[in-house]
Amino acid sequence: MDRFQAMRIFVRVVEARSFAEAARQLHSSPPAVTRAVAYLEEITGARLLTRTTRSVTLTEPGARYYADCKRLLAALNEAEAAAGGEYAKPSGTLTITAPVPVSYTHLRAHETLRYLV
Repeated sequence: MDRFQAMRIFVRVVEARSFAEAARQLHSSPPAVTRAVAYLEEITGARLLTRTTRSVTLTEPGARYYADCKRLLAALNEAEAAAGGEYAKPSGTLTITAPVPVSYTHLRAHETLRYLV
């Protein structure tokens, strides 16, 4: 099993507070979600979740592992975005400071620019 996928499933179970709800959100089966969490518990050698018929709660090691999973998955998403060129194009707001005559002469012609004079 892909460890990162299992970590994503674990995070979803924790946030949904339910195996069944996590399975619905992931368009997966509850047994597949249960197997993913069991896989992580086997790898870590620790019980990550306390399960009852009505709730799922984190154990102490589970809370630490959840925080680590969130951090690692965020770093993985950032690495994938950077590799895919998401950061190759500028985005966001650009602030330009220029004398008023320059702004009227050169910047006013661009309809996409919003400016304050």
